[in-house]
Amino acid sequence: MGPHAGAGVTDANGIVIDASDHILMPGFVDSHLHAWEGQLRGMSPDADFDQYLEVAHKSLGTFYRPHDTYIGNLLTSLVSLYAGVTTIVDNSHNSRTADHSSAAVEALFDAGIRAVHAAAAPRFGDWDQQWPGDIDRLQAEYFPSADQLVTLRMMDTTADADSWRFAHERGLWVSSEMGADWVDNLVDLHKQNLVTETHTFNHCLGLTEEEWQIIADTGVKVNVCPRSDTLFGLGPSFPAIDEALAFGIRPGLSMDNELSYGVDMFSEMSVLTHLQRGRVHQRRNAAEPDLPEPISADDAIEFATLRGAENAGLIDKVGSIEVGKEADLILIDTTAPNTIPATDPVATVVAYAHPGNVSAVFVGGNVRKWDGHLIGVDMHAVRTVAEQSRDWIVEQARKQETA
Repeated sequence: MGPHAGAGVTDANGIVIDASDHILMPGFVDSHLHAWEGQLRGMSPDADFDQYLEVAHKSLGTFYRPHDTYIGNLLTSLVSLYAGVTTIVDNSHNSRTADHSSAAVEALFDAGIRAVHAAAAPRFGDWDQQWPGDIDRLQAEYFPSADQLVTLRMMDTTADADSWRFAHERGLWVSSEMGADWVDNLVDLHKQNLVTETHTFNHCLGLTEEEWQIIADTGVKVNVCPRSDTLFGLGPSFPAIDEALAFGIRPGLSMDNELSYGVDMFSEMSVLTHLQRGRVHQRRNAAEPDLPEPISADDAIEFATLRGAENAGLIDKVGSIEVGKEADLILIDTTAPNTIPATDPVATVVAYAHPGNVSAVFVGGNVRKWDGHLIGVDMHAVRTVAEQSRDWIVEQARKQETA
């Protein structure tokens, strides 16, 4: 980057890209996504949280083979890249065996996405009880360096003190589903000095002021889930954006899973903006005191990029276009019917664009999408194996129901 950055570039040693009629911006960062569920996309469009648990975790997830985990992670990674999401935090809470974890990691490698694999135990059904010990094997086998495209952390759905100590001893970050309905021991964990800046908390629903103050004081990273929280009816059924901002916390955004809606950070930004501003207007009309400020389109882009990078522990690498960072970039076409005229690029991104407008995606400077198409991907083959995996899993569940 810089005024002389192109000096010396020739056809032999570089590629010159004509980005006129495009918006250049950092790739989106999804702070929390259960990538293993990729082939379950659209399975439950009208589900609430109990129905989601029934379908994904208590039923279909229990039949996953390592091959199915690979397909799910691959499919989610590819649709993320297509949608301009260059980094995902893969909250992999269906690691039934060591082979399942290996398959999840290998899919991330093969997809060419930047990812943080957060290995976790299944929530229901039989499994090998290999977690968290198997994380040591994953570290040795797949993650010889912290400076690689896919990195490792732990996901702990129970906020267990021993698990958090296990992660801290290995220098690993921890991602956790955080909310009053799931975690009731955050204050106790803080008293044990186990809540640190190397934690990412997803959702953060229904927390007390004391718990929010702990998060703010310790530097925990937070992400909110505008579509998941409202559609599934999680906690108070509203993303905790105002609560986070009130404590000086700038959250990332995350999409959670694809059972009921697709990977689309444009929708996530738009939904958050509409929900939050709508509630502010509603409270103003009711003459309520101490109103939060309405969030802006600039805020939404920051949450979807830079703050996502913070949640991923990668803010020194990605999330913004800066000297010294890696080239995780996307180009958004401004000649499409929905993006012309691109009067304000920020408004265009947040309020008008969609994944189909992402014409190019670069991860670490490598082209992953070009001219609207994923590079080096046989989508017919991907569709075939995804459908086969989905059909096999569903058939096993039906056999169990009729047994």
